[in-house]
Amino acid sequence: MAKMPVIAIVGRPNVGKSSLLNAMAGRLISIVQNMPGVTRDRISTPLYLNGRFVELVDTGGFGFQDPDNLTEHIREQIELAIHRADLVMFIVDCGTGITAGDQEVASLLRREGMKSLLVANKADGERTDASLGDFARLGLGTPIGVSAMNGRNIELLLETLEKNVDLSDAPTFIPEPEMMLAIVGKRNAGKSTLVNAIAGLYEDDPKRVIVSEVPGTTRDSVDVRFEKDGKALTVIDTAGVRKKRLMVTNDIAFYSFHRAERSIRRADIVLMLVDGTDPISDPDRKLGQYIAQQYKPVVLVVNKWDLTMKKIRESRKNPEKLQDQDIMEEYGDYLEKELPWLSYAPVAFTTAKDGKNIQRVLDLAQHLFKQSHERLSTHKLNDAVKLIVNERSCPTPSGNRLKVFYVTQTEVAPPTIILFVNKPAYVTDEYQRYVLNRIRDLLPYPEVPIKLLFRARTSRNNEELTQSGRATKVIKKQGTGGAGTSTRPAYVPQRKGRPSGRPPKRR
Repeated sequence: MAKMPVIAIVGRPNVGKSSLLNAMAGRLISIVQNMPGVTRDRISTPLYLNGRFVELVDTGGFGFQDPDNLTEHIREQIELAIHRADLVMFIVDCGTGITAGDQEVASLLRREGMKSLLVANKADGERTDASLGDFARLGLGTPIGVSAMNGRNIELLLETLEKNVDLSDAPTFIPEPEMMLAIVGKRNAGKSTLVNAIAGLYEDDPKRVIVSEVPGTTRDSVDVRFEKDGKALTVIDTAGVRKKRLMVTNDIAFYSFHRAERSIRRADIVLMLVDGTDPISDPDRKLGQYIAQQYKPVVLVVNKWDLTMKKIRESRKNPEKLQDQDIMEEYGDYLEKELPWLSYAPVAFTTAKDGKNIQRVLDLAQHLFKQSHERLSTHKLNDAVKLIVNERSCPTPSGNRLKVFYVTQTEVAPPTIILFVNKPAYVTDEYQRYVLNRIRDLLPYPEVPIKLLFRARTSRNNEELTQSGRATKVIKKQGTGGAGTSTRPAYVPQRKGRPSGRPPKRR
């Protein structure tokens, strides 16, 4: 795919850079809050201009003194955006006039020889346009007056960009990413470090997002697009999850948390990062439950594995007898105990800061993507379920027998399997788990969530599954469920003894 021209949005804090990006993109991309320093990383989105696509990049406030001592990190991200840009949109505030911060940004752009377009935001009407000429003193021409809040002159701004950016080699089409990967976890688990490792490996951008020991460094969800094996993929860096009671008085933390949840819903595969040096915490458990509820395939990525191995060995009496594989399996058992909702998920062990095992994590994610999109024939499903039912029937208090008439797969991602039975109320939670566990054994879905539904038959003419595994009469009208339909997810712990992080052999 042709490389998109880059347009960077820069300016001092609170001039409306994020609001302008959202207005130009026509949707909510960056967090907007009436306080300085909300945006820290480079937030980017494709922008359609005259039949071509460019990359629009939001940046943090230039000159903002961050209370978490991230000022230099934010400035570095701004400068990286400027140096990578084909055009810089320099945003000023029409209401406040020229400030020392504006003059500093203008001086930087002139010094770097960057092609720039001056834009005065918060120009809400013709009366404010009278002050636009004052900004010519910055040496970058007379600005375009716009209002991100009410959409004034946004179309004029887009037309001006078309005239100032070389679109001749810009792509006319951007393929949808084949796979969306959301990286989630509690604060300081190493999510941004992993994103940088991926961006450095595939996009030559090893400082794509800010990495710091300060908890809560990442506030927004950051999409990073890259290509692997000729396929477009997107990885989403998210804010760290913390205890909900700590978010009540913090609007940014609250909004960041919900953006992280939205990223999980957007994703095809979730990479849940666990800090191996810390015990599993309540935020980890809540996050694991949410991933399971959304039926998202997930890789449990144990980060900081070098430090974890060292810590485990130091705690043992005879560390020299411990094999690396034994420690991995032991930790896998620990995860299964602490996160039973994700017992089916494979485990990968990484040290993101050194780039160790990054390729393995991405390969595993692609493997899960393929599993979750597997569609099986009705014949194969019926054969498997017939075997399962013959092995163990469902006990009922009344002594009646559960009869399975027909089995079909209706969806992929997640694989959705419907069993049409004589009475769904006969199905106990225990039997649901048993059936789901055996489906994992017999069918190619060992490591992804499965949505298993039991529904009442819709026709008296349907027969029970025969010994051959086929229904003697096929249901012609499956119905839509309703009363007597079981839609509860059934989560079954994986069997022990499987090497952690390795997909089981396909049967």
